[in-house]
Amino acid sequence: MMPGKLLWGDIMELEAPLEETESQRKERQKSDRRKSRHHYDSDEKSETRENGVADNLDAPKPKKAKMKEKLNGDTEEGCNNRLSDEFSKSHKSRRKDLSNGDIDEYEKKSKRVSSLDSSTHKSSDNKLEESLTREQKEGAFSNFPISEETIKLLKGRGVTYLFPIQVKTFGPVYEGKDLIAQARTGTGKTFSFAIPLIERLQRNQETIKKSRSPKVLVLAPTRELANQVAKDFKDITRKLSVACFYGGTSYQSQINHIRNGIDILVGTPGRIKDHLQSGRLDLSKLRHVVLDEVDQMLDLGFAEQVEDIIHESYKTDSEDNPQTLLFSATCPQWVYKVAKKYMKSRYEQVDLVGKMTQKAATTVEHLAIQCHWSQRPAVIGDVLQVYSGSEGRAIIFCETKKNVTEMAMNPHIKQNAQCLHGDIAQSQREITLKGFREGSFKVLVATNVAARGLDIPEVDLVIQSSPPQDVESYIHRSGRTGRAGRTGICICFYQPRERGQLRYVEQKAGITFKRVGVPSTMDLVKSKSMDAIRSLASVSYAAVDFFRPSAQRLIEEKGAVDALAAALAHISGASSFEPRSLITSDKGFVTMTLESPEEIQDVSCAWKELNRKLSSNAVSQITRMCLLKGNMGVCFDVPTTESERLQAEWHDSDWILSLPAKLPEIEEYYDGNTSSNSRQRSGWSSGRSGRSGRSGGRSGGRSGRQSRQGSRSGSRQDGRRRSGNRNRSRSGGHKRSFD
Repeated sequence: MMPGKLLWGDIMELEAPLEETESQRKERQKSDRRKSRHHYDSDEKSETRENGVADNLDAPKPKKAKMKEKLNGDTEEGCNNRLSDEFSKSHKSRRKDLSNGDIDEYEKKSKRVSSLDSSTHKSSDNKLEESLTREQKEGAFSNFPISEETIKLLKGRGVTYLFPIQVKTFGPVYEGKDLIAQARTGTGKTFSFAIPLIERLQRNQETIKKSRSPKVLVLAPTRELANQVAKDFKDITRKLSVACFYGGTSYQSQINHIRNGIDILVGTPGRIKDHLQSGRLDLSKLRHVVLDEVDQMLDLGFAEQVEDIIHESYKTDSEDNPQTLLFSATCPQWVYKVAKKYMKSRYEQVDLVGKMTQKAATTVEHLAIQCHWSQRPAVIGDVLQVYSGSEGRAIIFCETKKNVTEMAMNPHIKQNAQCLHGDIAQSQREITLKGFREGSFKVLVATNVAARGLDIPEVDLVIQSSPPQDVESYIHRSGRTGRAGRTGICICFYQPRERGQLRYVEQKAGITFKRVGVPSTMDLVKSKSMDAIRSLASVSYAAVDFFRPSAQRLIEEKGAVDALAAALAHISGASSFEPRSLITSDKGFVTMTLESPEEIQDVSCAWKELNRKLSSNAVSQITRMCLLKGNMGVCFDVPTTESERLQAEWHDSDWILSLPAKLPEIEEYYDGNTSSNSRQRSGWSSGRSGRSGRSGGRSGGRSGRQSRQGSRSGSRQDGRRRSGNRNRSRSGGHKRSFD
């Protein structure tokens, strides 16, 4: 069919079509076929011919596709012009066939079609405009003096607009002003100084000379962070020379870089200081100095080295000093005081955290699990399985290098895990990080060497084996997940005596830990079965054929469902499960809840009901009682072997006794070291403490004391344990260290 007639047919679908007689329709179809048959013989229809085929022909399209293309207006401009001409001709010929009385009506309909077309384009533009968030509008590349070449390279990195911290800092950095910037982890701080510095250098680029001295110096606290920052610079410039100097690598390759000339030098203080002292490196031409993770760079460990490196480039109270840029996710007040010695009298300050309560990343969910150190590796193995599975990526942070090695080699960590700490050779550290980024293995066990600045994509889970010594470490560790808009989970393990550290982190970081129990048996079964089902997809049909006879025999013996369930259990390595307490993670215990029909004052009310309904032998097995959130009941632990007996004895009561799949919210956790908790309204009741009543009762041991309600608390064994823990606490425990 001719293009003009197609368009006319399309337009008439939008209007009320005119009736066509049967004879007219047949005559038109014959005419169309004749024209189609002679189409390729017409010299006017093809500009060039080769081997009898026109060069300007595309592959034929179905009629519906053509009509859709024309209606949607998605054809190219030339095609649009041709169709517009055809429409104009058809429009004129159509007017001739109409009576004077119909012309006005036809023009009204044509205007409606034209109006519909223009309004469609306007509405699509408006929708596109509305779909852009405020953040995307403010960060549009067109708002900043960024070259087309840099924009192309940024898009190659997946960056389509500038993030808020990059928007706020671009102007001051590009204009050469000194700056202190603070933003949460994972918000793009590296590009905040990399993009404007590159644009500034490329704008003022001088004749490239060999052996030229660096114009930009970026100092980072760890080798891994320095390497990553250098890569970010290299990814968005092809005109400037970027070098990265850090320890554990060859001096010769770095000397060659110096001889060839460097525009941007990134490195750790130790190696750069070595090159300065040997006279190989000249920093007299520095124009820009960047301290990444400034709170660590100006701390006691690095402050002296930083001073030795840059002091020659800085003169007292001189406006000719290099531009100084300080970046970090955490900037305590002392940082601002120390930094003033390097800053000009007038400097900019960008703080996207400010006085906001939450200092940690807002895209991270913070969970806490109470667990004894002896049970920790096994519980961490279960946590990895449930929260990240066999395909998710996770980082486990430990306090010491020894802990890192032991955790990575522990048989409870089923996933392939690798170590990263300061005692590992630099070449191996780089191989390990590269493998983790590429997904060669899924679990990285590390010290604080991996806590700052590292941007590893798609880390689903961060586990901290114990609360860190300082809040800054927690913020940076948890910031390894939930980056660039993604969400993540950070789980912190703690013991009862470390609860104070946990509360301190909550207060200073502005977060609230959600106390959760260890993964339940059902959680583990669900996660492992999903992994097992996914693994079946990797089995080829050819291999399946070999197992059909055995499968058929097994189905006949066990039944299809039982046979497949047993196979999935074996594939997942879940042939048996050992229950754990949801409260303390101890093996051999299960957690039960006792829900009250009305609000209760304290745990003594629950003890009273338990004593009324259960035998004394059953009650004596109950331990670690905690008050539920809202005072609507309690939860407690019993030995695994006793749970069925308690449920069998429980009847004829308004209180509901059950086995929860997850740990319910509670007012306060069981604390084996704090005897006073038994007297608190939101407290706990220690194991085998006997019956309690408001009228009075006996103390359960030498260390037990009668509370106001007369509840028995403690035992000789509990007293010894608490005393031992206090003595151990005074001794300081294991010494912690950071790389």
